[in-house]
Amino acid sequence: MLKLRVMTLNLGGGVKNFSGSTEKSTGKSQALAELVNEISPDFLGVQEVAQYIDADGGLHSMVERLRLDSNFDYYYYGETLSMKKHMQIKKDLMINGLFNDWWDWSKGNAVFSHTPFARLGNTNKDGVPRNVPIFSPLSYEGTRDTDPRFVILTRLKQDPYPFLMNLHLTTLVGERGDHVWSEVVDAARLTRSQQISRVLGLVEEHVLMADLPLILMGDFNAEVEEYSLKDILERDHQFIHLTPVENIPTHVSAGAVDHIFFFPARRLISYETHIINSALAHSISDHLPVVADIVIE
Repeated sequence: MLKLRVMTLNLGGGVKNFSGSTEKSTGKSQALAELVNEISPDFLGVQEVAQYIDADGGLHSMVERLRLDSNFDYYYYGETLSMKKHMQIKKDLMINGLFNDWWDWSKGNAVFSHTPFARLGNTNKDGVPRNVPIFSPLSYEGTRDTDPRFVILTRLKQDPYPFLMNLHLTTLVGERGDHVWSEVVDAARLTRSQQISRVLGLVEEHVLMADLPLILMGDFNAEVEEYSLKDILERDHQFIHLTPVENIPTHVSAGAVDHIFFFPARRLISYETHIINSALAHSISDHLPVVADIVIE
């Protein structure tokens, strides 16, 4: 039996302020660390976390700051987008980075843990999480439509050695807001269903068919009633949505799009999930954290 507190948070709103200003970067990182220390998760998954390398080769990383300020012994950063690999003149942040003399800027997903990571196939040995692509565009065009998408896959080195996945699925320009296009909404939902299918294909044989515990978390950019979650995850693959006590949006315009799921149901003894709707949480990002206390076997 294992008790875990797991937390997911998209830092998109925070990344917008992580743009080279020491004062803004430090303030944002300190607020984030304060929130994480207040919640005190055993395992944390974040999306859209950023870092850059300055003209003198110094690394300025929200990941490193969070690791140090919240005393996580184990962590991993999975890059999804960078200046070196995806330089695009339509991306203002990258142009500003050039004229700030950055050697590189990148964003991605990250995981933090107080428990060591195990190898995916050998729980007796320490391992390293893996960053797996689930959407790779032919070219990056500077918009969210062509953002590469990845999932981080890892495993905890503690019985029953649960697998954990941290992801960020696609949303398209024109899907939300004042000028919604129905064709774009349909395309976005189809894209997310394809990405969920790739995530499941990644773990089908070695995790799902083996009936091993799996925690799936992140910004799905979809509410739980969407086909990709309600039908593919819950109905077809018997994932359990760890439903929060609070029935509120996790994003002001997108709705409740940040989730935590668990597989298989028979290994889930109990859970309690909350959306952290505090002033501190609102000050950090345009997403709210989702936190689940789970007991599994």
